[in-house]
Amino acid sequence: MNKVLFGIFLVFFKTNTSFLDIGIVYSLTNLIGYIMIFFGLKELERRYEVITRAQSVVILMILHSVTLFLLNATGNSPLEIPIDSYTAILAAAGLVFVVGGMFMIFVVISQLLRVFEHGAGAQFYVRRLNVICAAMMTVFVLAGLSYFLFQMTPGVAQVWMAVLLLLKVVFIASFYSEMIRHKERLAEQ
Repeated sequence: MNKVLFGIFLVFFKTNTSFLDIGIVYSLTNLIGYIMIFFGLKELERRYEVITRAQSVVILMILHSVTLFLLNATGNSPLEIPIDSYTAILAAAGLVFVVGGMFMIFVVISQLLRVFEHGAGAQFYVRRLNVICAAMMTVFVLAGLSYFLFQMTPGVAQVWMAVLLLLKVVFIASFYSEMIRHKERLAEQ
């Protein structure tokens, strides 16, 4: 479970509060983070058989991260495509690809929490983590809406991204805390 936690930390890692991050560091930490999550889920697969759905989403995100990493490393980020009549559709598809990928970590976390909730039963308490995850999803959507709808005031999206960063820290601390409590409960049995 430590690999999953560290992988989530790496995917959450961001060096700025801008909504769209096309940096090579961001792409690399996402790639390494999803690989860590995958191997962590492989270890958990022995205990929780229902983890395969979460693994398939993580595999998709590894492929997504590899693609973005290679595009960013070669200077061909989908967010830097000049928009003219021929490439407008390609640029829009690239934007959807990037934003969709940013949102998928919350889907991965939701799947993971569902696995823990059903696989571990009363031994792993996920209610608070589910609430934080839902809050992160909501704030991410608000940040996206404010980024695209209120371009005249870019500070609004940055404020939402700062709130999202705070929620990510709270989630990681809560997940770690619950992971420790879960291990203590298992040791008591």
